[in-house]
Amino acid sequence: MADVIETDYTTEPPTITERDFNAAEKAQRAADIKTYKAAEKAALEAIKAREAALDKLLSLGLTMDDLSALGIS
Repeated sequence: MADVIETDYTTEPPTITERDFNAAEKAQRAADIKTYKAAEKAALEAIKAREAALDKLLSLGLTMDDLSALGIS
């Protein structure tokens, strides 16, 4: 299966071309995937840290109402 399907609407009928990524596109795709995975990992770590912080506050005796009043929940 081709990586790219391009449609040229300047022709009648439109011309459809299927091709694989060139070297620059392959490199960009690899960089995009690496960036996405790093962002996804950072987001998951932030969620875990938030949950741990909430658990700690709750274990200190604060309630969810207390946290809501502080704008934390």
